[in-house]
Amino acid sequence: MPEYKITVNDKSYSVNIGRIEDDSVEVTLDDRTYTVGIEFPGSKSKKTPKITRGRAVPDASASPDKTTAPGMTSGMGKILAPLPGAILKVLVAVGDQVTQGQTVAVMEAMKMENEIEAPVSGKVSAIAVKEGDTILENALIMSIG
Repeated sequence: MPEYKITVNDKSYSVNIGRIEDDSVEVTLDDRTYTVGIEFPGSKSKKTPKITRGRAVPDASASPDKTTAPGMTSGMGKILAPLPGAILKVLVAVGDQVTQGQTVAVMEAMKMENEIEAPVSGKVSAIAVKEGDTILENALIMSIG
C-alpha cells in the first residue's frame, strides 16, 4: 500500500491507500482500516447496482433424481424420443402385445443406432411415427395402454 502524509486541521496523519474498487477505497489510518466512498471529478454515477453474493452450493441429496431412461417418460406407457433423429425401424404394430424392456423401434441419432424399449408391458395402443420420419427430442414415438 502506498503511504501518504496528510494534514487535517493542522494535525498530520500517516495514511495508507489500499485497493480501489469502483467508487470505494480501503484506507488505513493509525492501524485501523476503513472502506471509504470516493467521487471522481466528472464521473457519472453507476446505474447498475453491484451485487455481492456468497457462492451457494446445493446439496445433491436434497434434490430428487430427475433423470429417466432414454426413450421413456414418467407417463405410463408413453415412449418419447431420447434425442432428435430418424426412425429406422418400427418393430411392432398397433394391437401387438409387448413386454417391458422389449425393443419396439430403432432410431438413428448422432450417427448411432438406438434401440427404443417398451417401458411397461401391455398392448400397443398408438404409433405416432413411421420408418423414415425425422423427429425431435421428446417427440412421442408410441403409446402402450
